[in-house]
Amino acid sequence: MFTAEFMLQTVAVLLCSGNQVTQLEDSTCGCSAVMAVMNFSLPEMRVRSRTKVVAAGLLLLLTLGTIVFQGTKVGSRSRHDILYAPSSWQNTQKSQLNNDYPWKGGGLQHIPYVWKDTVARRVLPDGNCSCPDETPLISIPLYPYASSKYFGSDFASNPDELKEVMNQRNKEKERLEQRAPPLGPVLFANGKSPLSYPTQGLRVEPMGSIVIPGLKLEELAERTETFDIQLNAQLGVLTTLADIPSVIVEGGGTKHLSISSGSLDHLNRQLQFLAYTNTDFDPDTVDYADIRYIYFQGTIPIRIQHKRFLQIFDFPQDDIAARVTIVTKTFLRYNMLLQLIDSVRQFYPTITIIIADDSEHPEKVEGENIEHYIMPYKKGWFAGRNLAVSQVTTPYFLWVDDDFIFTQKTKIELLLQVAENTNLDVIGGVVRDDLGLARRFTHKIRIEDGDDLGDCLFKSKGYYHAVEGFPDCVLADVIINFFLADTMKVQNVRFDPRLARIGHTEFFMDGLGKLRVASCSHVAIDHASKIWPLWQDKKYKQFRDPVNAEVNKKSWFYKYNLKCIHSE
Repeated sequence: MFTAEFMLQTVAVLLCSGNQVTQLEDSTCGCSAVMAVMNFSLPEMRVRSRTKVVAAGLLLLLTLGTIVFQGTKVGSRSRHDILYAPSSWQNTQKSQLNNDYPWKGGGLQHIPYVWKDTVARRVLPDGNCSCPDETPLISIPLYPYASSKYFGSDFASNPDELKEVMNQRNKEKERLEQRAPPLGPVLFANGKSPLSYPTQGLRVEPMGSIVIPGLKLEELAERTETFDIQLNAQLGVLTTLADIPSVIVEGGGTKHLSISSGSLDHLNRQLQFLAYTNTDFDPDTVDYADIRYIYFQGTIPIRIQHKRFLQIFDFPQDDIAARVTIVTKTFLRYNMLLQLIDSVRQFYPTITIIIADDSEHPEKVEGENIEHYIMPYKKGWFAGRNLAVSQVTTPYFLWVDDDFIFTQKTKIELLLQVAENTNLDVIGGVVRDDLGLARRFTHKIRIEDGDDLGDCLFKSKGYYHAVEGFPDCVLADVIINFFLADTMKVQNVRFDPRLARIGHTEFFMDGLGKLRVASCSHVAIDHASKIWPLWQDKKYKQFRDPVNAEVNKKSWFYKYNLKCIHSE
């Protein structure tokens, strides 16, 4: 027997039948109700009056036994998908455990252990990730299932293109890796070492100088007649700021410095005056200086980096219009845009609204504190976002789609409160659709190392945990297209202008590890009706779907060095 909740959830699917759950130029144009039911229950539903008749009719059909099935193939990789992949890619064996793992050495192999298989599978990389084939034979609406997409299959009809793209991608990957700052080594501290030295936190201006603090030698049980310390730098020189009696210093002003003395106290006193000067200009790197005593060795990492300027905005603390700008991108839908502007002005009459517009025949959008920027026709979704955000002069901006509607629950102040009391960069709210369902669209992203074909991306619905001090907010990697953001942080990430008609997750992938993202359920905005009137936005919908839906997938294969994505 069907429950009331199941009926309403199925109605949500039927109402948006024919829409793919895909983030397009209108990033909420996917089946909004489908996404909502994954996160919200029946008590949160608010059915708008204009959809009640439609919903009642569909419920009647449902009670007569209407069930929708969608047949899909078993697994995401067919033989045709990998037809042109090299044989080594098809039969890649998992690599053996790294011989450098600590249990492989240390002279303790005689002590037995019991291996934890489940923990090991989660912790230890196998050297070549894969996206599991979990697409079911029959998928039922509203029943969540996992699926995988191998991007190499997009080139299956053209093996020459696959080979060419692989070669070009590998060359570009090598070039970028050479330009990137080197990965820091794993530093180990010997538990028996008599040496004390700083292991992090030292920073020097390029071509500048610092005093190295915390250097000290403890006396060993086997006392020696002379205490001899050796120091070596790679990107700078070492010297002493003062001379201490009974201490011999050799190599001052060079990369190799030797300090020796028959008195441990005098030697430690000399170490208090040790200075480092950077001589190889590189404004973002690390010099790993060595310190040695007998057979003991340590590493002192010294970050070479300019002091970074704070970009401070001058604005009245009590004026939200001076702290936040509303930003949107429009294309053909001036009726929706004007509806958005009218709703904004009901609650924020003086706030600036920036509009990027790439319509074929632009219409004037005028009004106080409205900035309307005209772009070339069909320039694109992300290009418009870049243009709009580039014109923001406030510390924060609120991104909204042009078919959103402000309500009493659209409290920018609440999002601003979260931003100014945490270290978050992007804070989203929820979007309510025709049925009143509020959805977050929160996802988590994980990347695993792969082989020459690329890495694997795993995308799953949900979030990590609540934000401390704000129980209505949760941390995630991807959120819905309604958010308050730190202007400077987002401008540093930007939106890829090559994504003209599809794009949402890509922005958050570009910001992965750079932007701290959260979603808050206590701030909401409405989405304009998608089913009433049924004939609206016909011209817009002609441009809504991309000419080639695989363009983005090939971009993921090349730009992100991914061979597959697994969604669940």
